Amino acid sequence: MTTLDSSINEETEFFPVESEKVSTAGGGDFSNKPSEDAKENCISNYQTGEFNSENVLKIAENKGLTRLDIQEAANNIIEATNKKRKRDSDMLRDFKKTAEYQLCTTLLEMQHHIHKVYERQGKLMEDKMQELMACLGRIGKLEEELGEFRKALQLLYHDINS
Repeated sequence: MTTLDSSINEETEFFPVESEKVSTAGGGDFSNKPSEDAKENCISNYQTGEFNSENVLKIAENKGLTRLDIQEAANNIIEATNKKRKRDSDMLRDFKKTAEYQLCTTLLEMQHHIHKVYERQGKLMEDKMQELMACLGRIGKLEEELGEFRKALQLLYHDINS
């Protein structure tokens, strides 16, 4: 390995983007509401041109580039790439937080709505069940009366035929 290769490898290193664990439905932290304009901030910061390739390579256009000039340009590229990755990671984290918050809010609203529907339908069902039980009670009394009437009619029939 040459001196140029070793100096670049020692001084320049790409930093991996930290990946976040996928959170489960109940594992998110919603204590801090994300800012409403997080997406706009991320996009506007990204579009400022701070990390455009023209700005990263500020090398004089003369033909006599030295090893140090090339090494500095490579370091600038790596630094800019790492900044872009961090910015992308921050943007994704903000987006994830916003999406989790919106999902949690929507689920809570749905849960409250469903409970209201259950309460309303539960009251209606309770009223209908009481009405059904009252009808079944009347049917039971009528069946008893019908059974007594049959026995009386049967006795009358035996008395007439005997």
